[in-house]
Amino acid sequence: MTRMVALRVPLGEDLAALSGLLREYGVAHQVTEEKGEQVVWVLSAEHGQQVAELYSRLQSGELNIVMAPGQPPRRVSRWEQLRERPMVVVLLLLSLAGTLLVGADRQFSVVQHLSFYALDIRAGLVVPEWPTGQFWRLLTPMFLHFGILHFVFNGLWLWELGGMIEARQGSARLLGVVLLIGAGSNMAQAMAGVSVFGGMSGVIYGLLGYILAWNRLCPEYPFPLVKGVAVVLLVWLLICAAGITSLLGLGQIANTAHISGLLLGLVLGAAAALIARRAN
Repeated sequence: MTRMVALRVPLGEDLAALSGLLREYGVAHQVTEEKGEQVVWVLSAEHGQQVAELYSRLQSGELNIVMAPGQPPRRVSRWEQLRERPMVVVLLLLSLAGTLLVGADRQFSVVQHLSFYALDIRAGLVVPEWPTGQFWRLLTPMFLHFGILHFVFNGLWLWELGGMIEARQGSARLLGVVLLIGAGSNMAQAMAGVSVFGGMSGVIYGLLGYILAWNRLCPEYPFPLVKGVAVVLLVWLLICAAGITSLLGLGQIANTAHISGLLLGLVLGAAAALIARRAN
């Protein structure tokens, strides 16, 4: 990672509000003093543009930051969060569409073309043939959610974990990670047994694995992951793998997708961190 200068301001100017905003956005930055100026360093041109835009909006009064004693600054505008997470928003919208489709398509007449395995509607069977020549089936199951709670649960974690990656490393990186983990975890789940499955859970665990591996290998530029988040998700993974959810009547869980997604995320996160360290 090569640092670049995003901003130069006089020494007397208070950059606490700007630095707090950048932390909220997940923008890795460093403020140094050079030749009578404060210099804000970032890791990419995209982050440099964010710094310039936020600084301009702070100077113009468009963003009002309330600083409480001993507390970090808080961003007022929610619109900025959406602008920082365009790919997350697209994935959420596709997941919502998949959730509504599953609820409306009672006969699975459309869903059969989006599930990993084809369905024989008349016989009520899953056709155990790999989707050769229908490569979209490797990905589309992750958008099919079986109930609004299923969508909300995955959507919240996608916003949290996916938002961290997109805000810090860009939309292209997030999309690549999601596509690789989604396809890999879906194939792993399909190999575990012929069935109809769906949801973003495998991707969620992959994003968690990516962040954990990155934070371990690149602690100087960590994602702002609260330890409790990782603990909750990993405990839930163990509960599902132990079959407790089935005993409670919560239905079958795609445990293979969860575990394979986590492992793929760890590998991708480690690879990305090692490449970044070498570049640095």
